Amino acid sequence: MGKALKNTLKLFDLTRIDRDLYSWTGQSVGFQRIFGGQIMAQCLIAGYQTVEKGRMVHSFHSYFLRPGDFKQNIIFEVDRIRDGKSFTTRRVNAIQNGEAIFSCSISFQKREKGLSHQIKMPKIEGPENLKSDLELRKDLQSKIPKDYLPMWLREREIETRQVEPVDLLKAEKLPPYRSTWMKPTGKLPVDERIHQALLLYVSDMGLLGAAVNPHEVNFMSKKFQSASLDHVMWFHGKVNFNNWILHHMHSPISQNARGFSRGSIYTKTGKLVASTAQEGLMRIWD
Repeated sequence: MGKALKNTLKLFDLTRIDRDLYSWTGQSVGFQRIFGGQIMAQCLIAGYQTVEKGRMVHSFHSYFLRPGDFKQNIIFEVDRIRDGKSFTTRRVNAIQNGEAIFSCSISFQKREKGLSHQIKMPKIEGPENLKSDLELRKDLQSKIPKDYLPMWLREREIETRQVEPVDLLKAEKLPPYRSTWMKPTGKLPVDERIHQALLLYVSDMGLLGAAVNPHEVNFMSKKFQSASLDHVMWFHGKVNFNNWILHHMHSPISQNARGFSRGSIYTKTGKLVASTAQEGLMRIWD
């Protein structure tokens, strides 16, 4: 297991302060603000601490309220909304300096049999012959200022491979979709909750990018400002994130300085295991 993945999994080791109160006191992930995937995953882990065994997350709805300071501790406050016969509902707030920086509602359910169908996975090139994002970055390192190279070449906890070619340095006008193969850089623990938390963590990577594609800007454009506003994820069944998964994303619309994207997450064999949706801020400054 790579060092980056080990450090990411440590993010899920929250400290219990009191009943329904948890904290994170280690080094957070992010640049200028905490990475949204970290906060989402930690809130899920906090919620799980208050739910009886056998009930697994099926729905996660959240809002990013304030930028998180990655140099400060985070408090996670869990509200036990409801414990039903089949479903359990929790609300979790992530707090810094007495203010909520993130809020989510999570629904858990007992596994049960029922009617079943799914759409087919799109016919998309597999990951085997695609270059990883890190390989693409290494190919371009001679064009990157030396001060930015440590961030540009840093080890990732997830290996990602883009199906559609993307120029990392030059903003191009592209169709509003993106397909990314993803796999952890090591084997995850047996605990399915960890697999779900890591999948939620990485689901914040790329969704807003699909909405940015048609506008000839990217996240390195100087006059472009972007930030996640909300994030939704539905888990449809058992998750095993030790193998390649495909996040197939598309953006139906961008308007009023907001971009909207949806995503479907498939196993390599074509099983739909999760769905995502996100709206993000997209501003161009004069």
